[in-house]
Order: sequence, then structure tokens, then C-alpha cells
Amino acid sequence: PFFLRAKMRVSLPRRGFLARLSRRWCSGTAVPRDCYAELDVPRAFAVDAAALRTTYRRLMAEHHPDRHTLGGEQEQQEAANRSARITHAYSTLVRPHRRAEHLLELLGAPLSDEAAGEVVLDDGFLAQVMEARFEIEDPDTSVARLGAMRESNSSAIDEVCDQLGAAFDSRDAGADLSEARLLTARLKYLQRIEEAVSERTDT
Repeated sequence: PFFLRAKMRVSLPRRGFLARLSRRWCSGTAVPRDCYAELDVPRAFAVDAAALRTTYRRLMAEHHPDRHTLGGEQEQQEAANRSARITHAYSTLVRPHRRAEHLLELLGAPLSDEAAGEVVLDDGFLAQVMEARFEIEDPDTSVARLGAMRESNSSAIDEVCDQLGAAFDSRDAGADLSEARLLTARLKYLQRIEEAVSERTDT
């Protein structure tokens, strides 16, 4: 058949793609417990983005429902579920803040678990976040200023990611995850600033 001979082009998931995919193809069975295992990549915070993207495209080309249109209903549903799980796993691991949260969950110390200890961010950092949000939402803030804020925030994200890599590596040497949990919480706030700037500049 033509669809088997044609070269399949697999695009990377866009924002909101996973939600639409899950609603269209499958139910709650689409969410994998271990995104690293779903993509068969090493469980670590530091990932090779290019290799991860290549793995995603390869798996989607293999399991995309369009390759199973001649199969039975069960085969098509299984392909749809697997494709949704693959997309969810990639969407999780390709984003540092989601990857860090997922890794903490796998290691038994999620941010939401009070038994693992309360995550308390310092007042100075929270004040900076609030000030940044006020400035972003101010209609008088110039595009140039927003660009400078994005650049500064991106540098802060990179710095926290470097620290997170070291914190998770230290855990392998016997350290606890308190530092990784704290840094993950900081990263989530910085990611929200990034998204807020994007909303202002992309509209």
C-alpha cells in the first residue's frame, strides 16, 4: 500500500498537542509511569536533546496509527495508545522543569510530598519573581525590555539546570534530594516567567 511505501514525516509535538492527542486517541492509559523507560533512554536529569528528538521521531514513525490502518480495531487502539505515551514521554523529558519533576517522582520525592520535606524558597527569590511578573504584565513595558528580561531569565534557567544536574548526580553518591527539590521549585517559577514573557511578545 502507498502509505507503507511513502516516507513518514514525524513532526515534534507542539504546546497542547499531547492533550489533543489523548482526547482523540485514548483515555488515561496514555500516560506512562516512567517516561525514560517509555523512550528507552538513561534515567538522568542531563539529556542529549538531539538524541532524544531522534528517538522520538524513530518511535513515532514505528508506532504511528497511520501505519496500522489495515489492522484490526485492537491493533489500531494499541498503536494510538503507544503513540500518545511516546509523545507524553517526549514532551515531559524535553522540558527541563517537567523532567526534573518527573525524576523526583520516580525517585520517591515529588514536590507535592510533604513527607519528603517542605520546599521553602527564600524571600529574596520570590520577591524577584513577583517584581518580574508585575513588569511583564505592565502594558508600558517595552518590547526591548521584555527581550532583555527573557535573556536574563534564560541565563538563570541554564544556571539552575546545571545545578540540578549536579544535585541529581550527588544523589547517586548517597546525598538526599532536598537540594534537587528546592532547585526544581525555583526552575518552575523561572519557567513561568519565560512563558509570561512569551505571551507578551508573541501576541
